[in-house]
Amino acid sequence: MDPSSGRISTAVRVNGELGSTPADLPADALFPVYSITKTLTAICVLRLAEIGTLRLGDSVRHWLPTVNVPAEITLTQLLRHSSGLRDYGPLPEYHKAVRTHPDKPWTREQFLDAVLPKGLLFAPGESWAYSNVGYMLLIDVVEYVTGQTFARVLSDLVVNPLALRHTFVVERLDDLTRCVPGLGSEVTADGHIVDIRGRYHPGWCAPRLVASTAEDITQVFDALIAGNILGPETLAQMLTLVPLPGEHGAGTAIAGGLGVYSDQASRRGRNYSHGGGGPGYDLDVAVFADTPIGRVSIAVFVSSSVGQRARDINAALLAQLLDGASPIARR
Repeated sequence: MDPSSGRISTAVRVNGELGSTPADLPADALFPVYSITKTLTAICVLRLAEIGTLRLGDSVRHWLPTVNVPAEITLTQLLRHSSGLRDYGPLPEYHKAVRTHPDKPWTREQFLDAVLPKGLLFAPGESWAYSNVGYMLLIDVVEYVTGQTFARVLSDLVVNPLALRHTFVVERLDDLTRCVPGLGSEVTADGHIVDIRGRYHPGWCAPRLVASTAEDITQVFDALIAGNILGPETLAQMLTLVPLPGEHGAGTAIAGGLGVYSDQASRRGRNYSHGGGGPGYDLDVAVFADTPIGRVSIAVFVSSSVGQRARDINAALLAQLLDGASPIARR
């Protein structure tokens, strides 16, 4: 196997009980989870709404009056990617900057300046477009209303209640050295593949970056769908799905909730997921609520962004579990 395809860490839970699966790395191997961070962010925002610190219908400008976005954009629209705000991900200048100085990320103002002057893609609430900047603003709101750092809020509202063992916010260049080596070509000027640790600053992830393990992330998704994090009404809001525009591959019908996605065409029944990807790593987590063996949560983390795809491995692992000889043993 090509070494650049990366090593794999997996975790599977059936009705909350962690099993063991054959993989290159243990289930508690540490990875930056990239956009899976958005699910954790959404949980924090929803918990703050439950305790009355904020309301999902609040205008972003109510909490961030100096940010030049339309007053009608709400927190719910940021959570659902329906605000119309653009994203910096498609911008060539963003990728060029990451390649030329991966250790010196843009400031918050530079991220805003890269997208806000271009205007909205559509009127708030009228369509869907993925926006990292939208989730960056959610973090700003969370820190403003609580007077705490996102790291502290995440710890108080998610990590400590679920007794997660290896989940924390990555903030400094050296923090990624705690993770397994991640192979990628995004941080070199000529595109050659390197271990991105010690080169890539997590500040390039404007909506923040969490490090975690497949074991911890399956615990979050399992507890979420089991109703052990959010109250019933709040969970129902999070899992209210809206079909996403565009093509998503044959046999799929992707819909989005608040910080989660679902393939409504899946023959596996109700499912909720989020992927993550960036320099050096590719990740996927999904929970299937109503399989013949019960609630199944699966995470696949790959230590490469140029090789195997976590979502494909996740689908194959689920098929082995539900359709064939299962490689999963209960611990």
